[in-house]
Amino acid sequence: MSAAPSVTVVIPTYNRGEELRRALNCLARQTDPDFDVFVCDDGSSEDIQSVVDDFRSKLTITCERISNSGGPARPRNIGVARARAAWVSFLDSDDWWLPNRMASIKPHLADDVDVVYHSLSVTRSPTANHVGSGDAQLGLPLRDPDVLMHMLRFGNPLPTSATLVRTALMRDIGGFDDRRELASVEDFDAWLRLASKGARFRYVPESLGFYWVGEDNISTFTARQYERQLALFERQLTLLPTPYRRKARSNFNYLLGSYELMLNLPDSGRLNQIEFSMEPLRWLKARVKKVRHALGGSARPK
Repeated sequence: MSAAPSVTVVIPTYNRGEELRRALNCLARQTDPDFDVFVCDDGSSEDIQSVVDDFRSKLTITCERISNSGGPARPRNIGVARARAAWVSFLDSDDWWLPNRMASIKPHLADDVDVVYHSLSVTRSPTANHVGSGDAQLGLPLRDPDVLMHMLRFGNPLPTSATLVRTALMRDIGGFDDRRELASVEDFDAWLRLASKGARFRYVPESLGFYWVGEDNISTFTARQYERQLALFERQLTLLPTPYRRKARSNFNYLLGSYELMLNLPDSGRLNQIEFSMEPLRWLKARVKKVRHALGGSARPK
């Protein structure tokens, strides 16, 4: 067997043969080839294996098919378990990277860091029905030196397709939670658990790829996605270190209450449970402005 590469790229896919071909093409064009690829076919009815076979002369690539699991968590976990490299890099099959991505990120895979991530440019299908911020870029710098506190205050700064983690550390936390109620938020759950364990994060301030928003993205924000966020927050309130829980509860109430406004869901009273004394005034003003913007400047519909 050849020497282990520096990075194993893990790609979960389900009935996205053409999108997978685009992702594999971007890997075949990388200027630094020091990586291997693991594709996990989550029970597709399409012939994913033939797409992978077309790249065997261009990439060190493995494909494994499993019965459908209903989300990307289990396929990613199988990739983490099979990874030969010290670092694992996640790439969803409908996203893709610039040719210099691996070369640009490699110098940051240092001894003093456990998680490395960068930005992605958002590309949307003209027919995508996406409810959200409309941001042109994903992947934000950390605004608090305490990574866990940043995530509790500002949400998830790490796009999964822009993130690399030490393989041993992903295995240590048990990988992504593959319960269906956490589908599409299992990545944020994993980053929170890594931060809770003291993982060292580094943001690389470059956009090194593209995040695709299509018609069937499971992360498109809907009432179903609200339920997944609720399941995530309830889980995290039992896992977070005790000093963070009060802050987390206030922030989670703010976020869920904001989502109820944006989606016109029944008012659960969560916005009344925010502890305003725990937030600097400038952050509160920014949050109120964000909610008003999402509602088009109007009051809550009645």
